[in-house]
Amino acid sequence: MGGVKTYKTGLLLGILLFLFIPLMQNILHFKLIKPLKGAYDIIDDVELSKEGWLEGDYQIKKEKFLDQNFGLRNDYVRLNNQLDFTLFKKANVKKLVVGKRDFLFEDDYINAYYGNNFVGEKPLDERFKKLKAVQDVLFAQGILLEVVFAPGKATFYPEFIPDSWQYEKKLSNYEYAVKKCKDNKIDYIDFNDWFLKQKNISPYDLYPKTGIHWSNYGAMLAIDSIKTHIELRSQLILRDFTIDNIFFSDSLLSPDNDIGEAMNLLSDVPVLPMPYANYRWVENNLAIKPKALFIGDSYFWNIYYQGFTNNFFTDCKFWYYNETVYPEDAPERDVKKLNLAEELTKFKVIVLMATECNIHDIGWGFIEKVYDLNKEDMNGSMRKRIYVGLIIENIKQNKEWLADIEKKAKEKNISIPEMITLDAIYIYKTEYCTPEVTALVDQNIERIRNTKAWMDDILKKALEKNVSMDEMIEMDAKYIYDTEQKNK
Repeated sequence: MGGVKTYKTGLLLGILLFLFIPLMQNILHFKLIKPLKGAYDIIDDVELSKEGWLEGDYQIKKEKFLDQNFGLRNDYVRLNNQLDFTLFKKANVKKLVVGKRDFLFEDDYINAYYGNNFVGEKPLDERFKKLKAVQDVLFAQGILLEVVFAPGKATFYPEFIPDSWQYEKKLSNYEYAVKKCKDNKIDYIDFNDWFLKQKNISPYDLYPKTGIHWSNYGAMLAIDSIKTHIELRSQLILRDFTIDNIFFSDSLLSPDNDIGEAMNLLSDVPVLPMPYANYRWVENNLAIKPKALFIGDSYFWNIYYQGFTNNFFTDCKFWYYNETVYPEDAPERDVKKLNLAEELTKFKVIVLMATECNIHDIGWGFIEKVYDLNKEDMNGSMRKRIYVGLIIENIKQNKEWLADIEKKAKEKNISIPEMITLDAIYIYKTEYCTPEVTALVDQNIERIRNTKAWMDDILKKALEKNVSMDEMIEMDAKYIYDTEQKNK
């Protein structure tokens, strides 16, 4: 009997001790407690007041504070999360889905892959029609607008989507957006497609098992491709870097384990070793650093925090979801309070980036606002782009003109390609934008459209040059006008 009594007494004391551990932690503040990872609201303590007590506000606020700040709370949260994950493959993180072999997804990317969030053809038709007009009108103003489709993890790893989250595949916003870019001849970069093509041939993982964004290495490849695309379209020479060594490590760098850490488990989800690269910048006296603006979602953070943009560009800005300005020391952080027309004049390169689940909303209002700012010029945006492009080609073939360009570029302390574009825009505005010239060009277009043999020839040339019929008609109309003026 004595042994049983001793056992019961010990058990009771153990239970009481266990119950008092949180109180002891509040008093002694053990240093062994790790903070929780992820985003959550911090609840401040509240002071006791007569008014707060009588109105009941104090009790409510104090209860919320104690719920978040009792002793050992973080470890109890981790214990609860661990039990849910181990027993039920459940993650107590908003939007997180545990896939096969413990691959982690966010539900938005799964829904985007299956087309569950498709917004419809009409809204996308309108948005990408405006995007084309904006890309053209900015180009005519000497501003390069790059459109970048970042990948989605569900599209990259559909084989690991859990059975309970599998649906019938439907048309997705991404698939329709790619179609609209091709139909409207919008210059764009599609990393979703490129990542998939690399999946089975690249020796390096482009997506981490326990992260939601592209890997550090994948982001490095992406910014290098964006840089190359900018050089090809603008003829600018940007800084370059070379990779000295690629190695694997299971000590993952941020954000390769971002949602794994956000699960706040006692024992982390086992990770797969990820590739990381040592690289160095290559000096080039001809390289320049134009001012650039990036507008995008969380996929840009991986590029931003690796420091690539500050090495490629000067005074690079990031408008997160077109709402918040980064870096943090910017004089104005709220995009809505900026003068957009004024801001556009500051940048040589603008990049719109959206991942698969956000493609339907790419720009987050930027496209529509720029479109409205330039509404009067939109009807002539195609003509501007074509004429400026043709004038640039004429400049490059004229040695005397090029020599003058080089001289002016040195005086203005800008690159030769920038000076060529500025000269081309000036020629367009001064020689082709008067009412008289516009009327003559429009007459030429009317003559072309009313001549069947001419239109047949236009079709043939459009196919050869891979341009639209309207673009080819504009080119021919300009050629006729230039020839007539030369003969006069």
